[in-house]
Amino acid sequence: MVKSRSWTELGDGDEFAGYRIESRIGRGGMGILYLALEPGLERRVALKLIAPEAAADEVFARRFAEESRIAAAIEHPNVVPIYAAGEEDGVPWIAMRYVAGSDLGRRLAQAGQLEPEHAVALIAQVGKGLDVIHASGLVHRDVKPANVLLSGEPGSEHAYITDFGVARNVATESGLTQTGRFVGTLDYVAPEQISGETIDARVDVYALGCLLYKLLTGEVPFPREGEAARLYAHLHDPPPAPSLYVPSLPMALDDVVVRAMSKAPEDRYPSAGDLGRAAQAALSGTTVSAPERTVATGAAATREAVRPTEETAKLAPASDPPPGRRRPLLVGGLLALIAAAVAVALIASGGGGDGSGIDGAVGDTAATETTAKTKPKPEPKTLTKAELVSRGDAICTESRNKFLRYRDPVAEAEPDVAYSRVLVGISSNAVQQFEALVPPQALSSAYNAYVASQREVMGWDRDALAAAESGDAVAYGEARQARDETEDERKQLAEAVGFRVCSGSDL
Repeated sequence: MVKSRSWTELGDGDEFAGYRIESRIGRGGMGILYLALEPGLERRVALKLIAPEAAADEVFARRFAEESRIAAAIEHPNVVPIYAAGEEDGVPWIAMRYVAGSDLGRRLAQAGQLEPEHAVALIAQVGKGLDVIHASGLVHRDVKPANVLLSGEPGSEHAYITDFGVARNVATESGLTQTGRFVGTLDYVAPEQISGETIDARVDVYALGCLLYKLLTGEVPFPREGEAARLYAHLHDPPPAPSLYVPSLPMALDDVVVRAMSKAPEDRYPSAGDLGRAAQAALSGTTVSAPERTVATGAAATREAVRPTEETAKLAPASDPPPGRRRPLLVGGLLALIAAAVAVALIASGGGGDGSGIDGAVGDTAATETTAKTKPKPEPKTLTKAELVSRGDAICTESRNKFLRYRDPVAEAEPDVAYSRVLVGISSNAVQQFEALVPPQALSSAYNAYVASQREVMGWDRDALAAAESGDAVAYGEARQARDETEDERKQLAEAVGFRVCSGSDL
């Protein structure tokens, strides 16, 4: 037994709770994971020692012991078995099956994104594992690539959901810890975890939707700069459609991701397994025969009635500009429109909104509809000026960051199909998000004119993609030039609405 030094310094050959350490596998926010040899059985296990700050939390320690007993009884091909758990010198530990292979996080780091068939197959497996966890009364709360272990040959791996160190019985608890921090990973965290509301199994459904988007596109759903921006996006921004980022993906998968990432838990799939089956059906062009139902029990059970089994959520496709050459507004007409819009805005609203908080209802309801007969779809919320400016600038920030990340001067000058598809995805996603917002009446004309200019960008990008696919260098150059030449006009339209990022006044 190692007693003379910190448990974080365990090395090869050391013993802890009777296990002999062979090597350190990795370290995370909740503790350190070791490869160890179990006494007597001489089998290799993954031994996790919980971080001191977590162990010091009395509520965590008590629930860790309780949930370890529950988790040890779970037997399913897609759940990593837990062999034993206990406490040694005040340090809680848990021994799990050691899965030789990799995890989904490392696989994505190598591949960038997965083929749709591969991605959907893994999501379906993880969904089955989560259903068993939820049926046992547990909520995982940290579904992410690193917590999906893989074994087998690339392309046909077996997936295991793991890391019960953050799973908790949440009968009366929210997503927040006693210190005010929520348990989870920012890129996959559900809105109710952020806001501190009572949570249930559907936070894992949301995270699984985020994970599906990541596997299909290679990007997290909301790649914002800074933690606050990412949290804000999960709370308020519309769920992104993967086909807008990867145009070759079927739009049916958009419906699956958008529903899974609905802001309201009752608008999501009732179970993770339902999400997996829906993704498989969307990819194959078939329908799901099994009725939707929640499988969660105890503390993981949902608090509302189960959603109806029939689902007709559809993404409204972005409207295409009319065929032929697209031209933006003439400068004279543009300036007249700006002047009129500003005058109306000043008279009607006194020059701005009330700066109140944002409830995030619009983005979600605009992207997906439900057929729930007992709960009619709420009307999109008309935003205040402050809310509109905040959301619009967030959309522009996302688009600008993506554009700067992928911009390639060589591809700008010469026809490049892959590069053009990326730009189409960026501009199409921006249009979809702008169209989901409802401006105040005083800014309606100015805002609609700005959105029309964003559709122009989407049109130029699609023209460039078509030219790249046909090898027409002249048409490709004209499309790129038209997009660049109209940038100043778009900024003027954005300034008329009050946008700072979109107008470039923040630079």
